[in-house]
Amino acid sequence: MDWPNVQLPSSLEETTEDPAIRSEAESGAVKTRPRYTRIRRGWQLGWANMRGADYRRLRAFFEQARGGALAFGWRHPRENVVFQVRFEAPITGRHTVMDCWNVTLTLKQV
Repeated sequence: MDWPNVQLPSSLEETTEDPAIRSEAESGAVKTRPRYTRIRRGWQLGWANMRGADYRRLRAFFEQARGGALAFGWRHPRENVVFQVRFEAPITGRHTVMDCWNVTLTLKQV
């Protein structure tokens, strides 16, 4: 399953997981170790005035992916690399003018 053909996001915010576990000793020293070996990335995508047809296509894709249950291929619009991701949270859409929507969603690398 791959990302649907919708317009590119107007905003893209990226996060990177910190896999470290930290333990503080009574002396004030902090010990750390990795919780896991992979560091996953996450992205918050936003669209200002997304066309209604694209919004409906995106919502249908969210339902096809069973929300955050199924992984899918998403091409990063700046890096042109395909990542395997899941929806991290529901899609948020706010109707603006005519048949346009302000939309945000969050993806997380699997």
